[in-house]
Amino acid sequence: MCHFYANPLSVLLAVPSIDPESLHTYLTTTHLNAVRALPSMRKYIEEKLSEKDTEEVKSLLNDDSYLISLLPQFVDLVETRARELREAVIVLTKLSERGVKTRRRLGDLYLSALMGEITLTTPFVRELLQLQRCASSLSSLKL
Repeated sequence: MCHFYANPLSVLLAVPSIDPESLHTYLTTTHLNAVRALPSMRKYIEEKLSEKDTEEVKSLLNDDSYLISLLPQFVDLVETRARELREAVIVLTKLSERGVKTRRRLGDLYLSALMGEITLTTPFVRELLQLQRCASSLSSLKL
């Protein structure tokens, strides 16, 4: 567990339970710079730049108080996306249990999803969707 606690961003896991007004007492410049260096933050900043929202970008990069004020929203969004990913992987696992060729374990699917290897165009997902369509049409014929 020491690798977990050595990561300065592990403090963000406590954000939902911390009063937003006192959040600044827990976060240092090191924490905020680590947040600014995240790939997701870079992507967010690039989106803001493409929208020509330079004031927002300046505030995110230079104003620690502003970034701290947005952290609860960002953490909530990440938690929501993580929950959605878990639910999608569970659905894929359940669907894959129906097929012989498509059978994959939950852990393998979760890792593949985290690495971005699972999309709607992935052969595995296309096969599962096709299998689900076939099962649905067969069940409607039985009625």
